[in-house]
Amino acid sequence: MPPTETSNEIRLGILGRTQRDNKVELCHFVDMNNHSHSMAVSTTGENLSKFHMELKKKTTDALKALLGLSSLSLWEKRTGVFRIVTLEDAIERVVYIYCNPSQAGLCDSIEQYPGLSSWDAFRDCAPSVDAAVEIEARWYPVSEIPTIPTSRSLSARQDAAFYRELKESEQAVRHPIVLKPFKWLETYGVTEPHEIEEIRQRIIKRVREAEHVNVRARARCNKQRVSPAALRQALYMKPHKPKKKERKIFLICRNKELRLTLLESFRRTVSQCRECYQKAKAGIRVVWPPGTFTPWFPPGFVFPLPA
Repeated sequence: MPPTETSNEIRLGILGRTQRDNKVELCHFVDMNNHSHSMAVSTTGENLSKFHMELKKKTTDALKALLGLSSLSLWEKRTGVFRIVTLEDAIERVVYIYCNPSQAGLCDSIEQYPGLSSWDAFRDCAPSVDAAVEIEARWYPVSEIPTIPTSRSLSARQDAAFYRELKESEQAVRHPIVLKPFKWLETYGVTEPHEIEEIRQRIIKRVREAEHVNVRARARCNKQRVSPAALRQALYMKPHKPKKKERKIFLICRNKELRLTLLESFRRTVSQCRECYQKAKAGIRVVWPPGTFTPWFPPGFVFPLPA
């Protein structure tokens, strides 16, 4: 989905609608054309799973409406959620998220990127784990989403017209996005404002350094960044060949000893989940391991009582 005004409006609404019941506390996000990154804090694996699944489904439904399709296979199976173990791992991940547009050659700095991101909220909010930034957003039912031309690209005039049509919809529902850019630091025991500000400045400095490296690398290869206008006029569902698939990531941890310990714990949890799943299929009520993504059961489903 190119970062047109139409796309950005719809995607903001999807994010707000998905977050409406506080499944997670959203800290950071950057939406790229063909993938997205986010960092969130959740008290339960079930809530995180629900957030992840609902966001994917609503995005698929919206894109089907935009393209006038009755079905669409949009997401790769390797999309997923992983745990970020240490403070340094988390800082590195935040830097990675905000450097994505520059690394991809879509801009020289995150401020220039026409797609959606939480950069401004992160850069400007108060240095507190409870600091909240509200972004106005409206969710549009699929019946309110216009179908774009069969060319699957929008001129600036067409984009403005579709965006205006959305904004005039009386069926849209207001769902502001609440960002907490520093809530993740509480997980690692960082709560003092001066410590938070120091980490913010470290992240900003590292993002700037990485962006500078990316600009110089493009200059050496005589490559130009993509202009915002070209990004907006790109094809919807432009053919994309994913990179060679690597091993599935379940956690990010640079400490080798700790990583191996956590992986062994993860294997034990997977084994317990297999046992729980087999029992659940047999109609036996089970207690799933803490922090796991439990399978979906139909609404109103009740496990039968043991014979």
